[in-house]
Amino acid sequence: MNRSVKIAIAIFIGLLTWFVVRSFIRGDISTQHEDVRLEQSTAAPQAVTFVVTAQTHGIRLKAKGLTAPDKSVSVKAGTSGNVVSTPVREGTRVSRGTLLCGLDVEARAARLEEAEARRDAAQIDFEAARTLAEKGLAPANNEASAKAAVDAAEASVNAARVELSKTQIRAPFDGIFETRIAEAGDYLSPGQPCGTMVDMDPVIVAVEVAEANAGQLATGMDATARLPSGKTYPAKLRYVSRTADEGTRTFRIEAELETGEDPVAAGVTAELFIPMGEMPATLISPGLLTLSDAGDLGVRYVDDQNMVQFAPIKVIDETPEGAWVTGLPSTVRMISIGQDYLAEGVEVKPVPQGGAQP
Repeated sequence: MNRSVKIAIAIFIGLLTWFVVRSFIRGDISTQHEDVRLEQSTAAPQAVTFVVTAQTHGIRLKAKGLTAPDKSVSVKAGTSGNVVSTPVREGTRVSRGTLLCGLDVEARAARLEEAEARRDAAQIDFEAARTLAEKGLAPANNEASAKAAVDAAEASVNAARVELSKTQIRAPFDGIFETRIAEAGDYLSPGQPCGTMVDMDPVIVAVEVAEANAGQLATGMDATARLPSGKTYPAKLRYVSRTADEGTRTFRIEAELETGEDPVAAGVTAELFIPMGEMPATLISPGLLTLSDAGDLGVRYVDDQNMVQFAPIKVIDETPEGAWVTGLPSTVRMISIGQDYLAEGVEVKPVPQGGAQP
């Protein structure tokens, strides 16, 4: 074998060795990259969490209704006649006995005078009969008959006075003359309204509650009413119906408000909150509430094994600070970010809120 052939074989062997070594090196690098990618793909996702603890919280029954006057009465005529005076303007606060509508007295005043005259004449006849009876100049039964005539005449006077008084339709209680229905010149028959009187002291809130709650309520219980303006007033239950509405199966509840000097109108939407006891509950942000695959309302949290769990909850109260809920463990790590992207049973890496990595 000449020298040139030996050199060619040596070069070939060297090149072959170089390619083999390079292939092994590249294979190791690829394997390392695959291992890195596999480790990255199997790493647990991060979950930003914060710890909340249950506290004792008062349970409140919340019901919506309307404000209403303590009393509302349609003031009606007791006799017939033409309206001749309406001295009180609508919306005026009046005292009991204030004249609201005056009817034409017509012949009623004359009938009263006639009845009084007959009574006076009967009284004179009675005095004469009694004097004669005392002197023995007339039988005793004449005195009794004259006394009966006086009594009948007095009854006629009283009837005429009552009839005359009915021509003046007056306020039955202290309150506000809310609406005037009859105007001067109108003719009123017995039972037709002159106007409407309302008593706004106290103002009440009337609500309807479910039958499940009605049995837990009683008159005298304290409550709080909140109006659309945001103002709240102390209240006390004064009426709890024991008969359900046939259509809605709800029970009517009335509460008196302590409004002080504040003018509160009737017919305003109001919320009534009635304390119903205390129980452990957790305060959370309403933004954490989500739905399970079955449609149940709840929240997701991380358990002691760093697994995502779903807890069905019940909202027992809503406040400006958040929602008070039941159904969570006494102390729990809530997921603050990514609840909707983490399924139950997934293992995560908890990161305290404020320390999450980008």
